[in-house]
Amino acid sequence: MTGGCAISDKTEKRKPDTPTILIVVLRYIGDVLVTTPLALSIKTAYPEAEIDYLVFAGTDKAVFKNPLIRTIYTIPRKGTSFRFLLSLFRRYDLALAANPSDRTVIAAAVAGKRSVGLIYNLKKEWWKRVVLDSSSICYNRFHVVTAMLSLARDIGISPMPRAVMGFDDNDLAFARANISAKRFILIHPYSMKRCKYWPAENWGKLAALIHEDTDCTAVFTATPSPEDKGFLEEILSFSPRDVMTFSCDLNQFAAALKDCAAYVGIDTAATHMAAALDAPTIALYGPTLTRYWGPWPNGCEEPSPFAANKGIQRKGYVTVVQKDWECVPCNKEFCRITKRGRIECLEAISPEEVLQEIINRLKLH
Repeated sequence: MTGGCAISDKTEKRKPDTPTILIVVLRYIGDVLVTTPLALSIKTAYPEAEIDYLVFAGTDKAVFKNPLIRTIYTIPRKGTSFRFLLSLFRRYDLALAANPSDRTVIAAAVAGKRSVGLIYNLKKEWWKRVVLDSSSICYNRFHVVTAMLSLARDIGISPMPRAVMGFDDNDLAFARANISAKRFILIHPYSMKRCKYWPAENWGKLAALIHEDTDCTAVFTATPSPEDKGFLEEILSFSPRDVMTFSCDLNQFAAALKDCAAYVGIDTAATHMAAALDAPTIALYGPTLTRYWGPWPNGCEEPSPFAANKGIQRKGYVTVVQKDWECVPCNKEFCRITKRGRIECLEAISPEEVLQEIINRLKLH
């Protein structure tokens, strides 16, 4: 795409007194998904409000088919979108910068008659305080959803701590037609960053343990990505022959999450989707700050459901498995305690540890 493009429009003729609100989040898919509690909060307080989104091309998948949203605009991640942003000039009654990035803040300031946004607590952020009508500090000692919902309070509405992921009956029919297992555990082993990967051999052994020690079938997701396909082939070389794979798009994956007995994944957007859809979730984390980026259990009222920030943490239907080492979490994309080029704290999580958490979840659900 070369400019802004509306990809989803559910607009009926607008009433003159209907508030229009733009949520801007120019980052990754996971960042977009965790803004949906904000959209839900607005829609709960103002059912007639028309909520639009502005996101990077490709990340719109996180909010596609979301019933709260009227229109989704996309812009390219690289290059300028100056002309498109000018076309939004003061179009919205309110624009919300739902992350602290420079482009997000600028877009919200341009589009809204009133603009409110998240910023970092840094001296160099002074200009964001100037261009926004109101701002909230984004602290990584609290969860990202808590930061998001501070914007709800800023605009005078009650926060609704629940993420929303959309799918429809066609997606559900597709998932049920393509996953024949009566009871299954859905596994998503991919991420945009290799530093978040758990070894293929571990995934294969986990699949074998699931088949041996539970009444469930292990179902690995399959994506069109050549890199993901190569990793899946490696996983399957270590797995029992009766594991299943499920090729799907994001909404079909969401539908499958509603039927699964449990979900297992790494630090990736799919894991946040699982939590958003109330699937019993086991998340494998390495050096990431889980107090800020752990999967959000819907309805949680705490500033951070995983405040311990290391070790095995359980909250509601979500379990985060992370090593309780002194250096965890370092929040780095490389490991400082090894020369192997591996993320040691993530690789040290054993399939047996993960299986035990799966069994715990199956007993509860």
